[in-house]
Parts: sequence; structure tokens; C-alpha cells
Amino acid sequence: MVTVVANQKGGVGKTTTAANIGVLLARQGARVLVVDTDPQFALTRQLGLEICSLGVNLVDVLAGRAAAIDAIVAAVHGVDVIPGARELAGVEMSLVGELGRERFLRDALEPVLDGYEHTVIDTPPNLGLLTVNALVCADLVLAPVSAEDEASLHGIVELRNTITRLAERLGVPAPELVPFLTRWQRHRISSRSAEVALIAECLAPAGRIPSRSALIARAAARRVPLALSEPDSSPAIAYRALTELLAEVNAR
Repeated sequence: MVTVVANQKGGVGKTTTAANIGVLLARQGARVLVVDTDPQFALTRQLGLEICSLGVNLVDVLAGRAAAIDAIVAAVHGVDVIPGARELAGVEMSLVGELGRERFLRDALEPVLDGYEHTVIDTPPNLGLLTVNALVCADLVLAPVSAEDEASLHGIVELRNTITRLAERLGVPAPELVPFLTRWQRHRISSRSAEVALIAECLAPAGRIPSRSALIARAAARRVPLALSEPDSSPAIAYRALTELLAEVNAR
């Protein structure tokens, strides 16, 4: 199953989600591939990889210079990783004039996907071609929505529209869209308002990740996913519940 983590709004927890979901699925015994399609390559860094020390990354794969299997860095906190790099921005621009430009990532990953029970793809904070390429791969789209940022609510509505239009254009079923709240605080009006707004859009949140910014920042600085560095913290427990949902969907 391919899970894409997406929202066109930045700062909502996409990378943190991708890292934690990936390692938690691996902890459950699944073989997991994590793919970083963001030119900011935050997921690559958050998993402790130094891009300058890697010979091959997703840029080489999408440019046709290497196969996906050659870009895989094995056994990073229990998951395999295809790292990103800042040159992905240039690759995205070069795809604009290409025939079948929405399918480049799918075609590149196809030879390795069968080797994994779960593939988790992190995306840039926009709905550009790199995100569209990721959405074409998706069986399920996880959409983090910040309970503190109204713009991220608008972002998920636009994401839903993009998923629908893309599926219609390609003649394929649309992947399931699963929203969840990040930076959630039970007693804050903004958190309650965000949840009500999602429900009004028929996008009831599948989970709520509590706001523990210091813990998340510390995990990012250590380059160890929160689920491993602080496994008993409330965000880690919430991510485990979200991971169980993914396992249920994969078992259908």
C-alpha cells in the first residue's frame, strides 16, 4: 500500500507524520519504504541522513540516471529510504514539458513497490508536479491539518479537489483521503473550531496529534523520529493509533 502525506500548506506536520508512520509500521513487522519528494529534503534530514554523503537520490531516479533500487538506503531506523535533494526543484521544472509527466514517479518506483508492504511518500508544501506525481502513486492520502492554522483547512479542501480532478483525468479510482489534526489541544477554541470545520466539509478527522512542539523539535534535532525517541509521549501514542488505521486499510 502506498500512503502519501500531503497538504499544500507548510508547517502542518507532514514530514513528522511521514517519519513516525514509517518507523511505526516497521515496528509492527512490515517492510517499509519511505520516499522524500520534497526539494527541502526535510524527511531525509529528519531520519539522520546526510545528503552530501549519498551517491544516489531521488533526483537521479527521476532524471533517469539511476534505478530506484540503486537509490535505496537500507535499514534507517527500521525503514528503507529513497532520499530527496534540493535539485528536485529543477527536476519538477523539467517535467512540465514531458509527456505523461504525472506518472514519472510511479513508473520509477514500480519495480521496487512489490518488495514492500507499505510505502510512505512525503511531499512538498504545494500542489505542484512533485506532489501530483506522488498522488498518482497513492492508495491513501494522509492529510495533516494544523488546528492552529486556518489556511491548512483551506489546503485540504483544495487537495481533495485536486485528487478528484486527477483521478478523473487519468481514469483511475481516487485514493482515500484521510485528514487528521495536528497541534491539537483539547481545551483550545481553535482546535474545536478546526474539527467542526473539517466535519462541515465531510472530512471528519481520523485522529488528533496533541500539540507538544518542544518534544517534536527535540526529536527533529536528534534526527530520531518521536515514536522512537519518546515512545510514551502523547503524540507518539496518537501516531500509533493512526498507524493502526493504515494497517486496517491495507488489510481490506
